[in-house]
Parts: sequence; C-alpha cells; structure tokens
Amino acid sequence: MSDQKQVRPQRLSAQLDAVRHADRRQILFALRDTERWQPSASDFDGDRSLVGEPAIPAALYHRHFPKLAEMGLIEWDRETHCVTRGPEYQRLRPLLACLSEYHHE
Repeated sequence: MSDQKQVRPQRLSAQLDAVRHADRRQILFALRDTERWQPSASDFDGDRSLVGEPAIPAALYHRHFPKLAEMGLIEWDRETHCVTRGPEYQRLRPLLACLSEYHHE
C-alpha cells in the first residue's frame, strides 16, 4: 500500500465547489496572506447591488460568505463584513496553490 495520503472524494468535491465561483476564489485568495480581510465593492467586478456599511456586493453577503462559513473555510462578521480564515482553511491551501497560477485569467 502507498504511503500517500488518500484523497476523500467528498472532501475534494467540496473543495472544488468552494473555488468554483470567481467571487469565492477571490475571497479565499485574499486570505492566503492575511489573517483578516475586509472586502469592498471595488474588489469585485461588475454592476452589482450592494449591502451594508461598508458596502459589499449582496451576493457575498447572501450567498458566498454563508457558503464558505458553513464549510468552515471562513469566519465572518455579518455587521463589519470582516473575514478571517476558518478552521478548515488550511486543508484548502494545496488546491489554492495549484490554482494561483491561473488566478487572474
């Protein structure tokens, strides 16, 4: 039997789902080099509806932050929109390293 770690399909599938959307990738990439990140509307492309103060795209607040938080990849403050790495973030680092070469494409 090989000494390599076995990759669990459900874990890989969840990680791929986490990075599938460009906004989620941007959030996860932003946390690579900092413990705490506060997004702004200018961090994200496109004409989007905004929520909160400071204003962020509504999709982050209603869809992407909750999804990543549920997966344990981030923790976020709903009032300030500050995001920190969650307990599962470290498991995602190898995938982010692979994707970083193509991040800006």
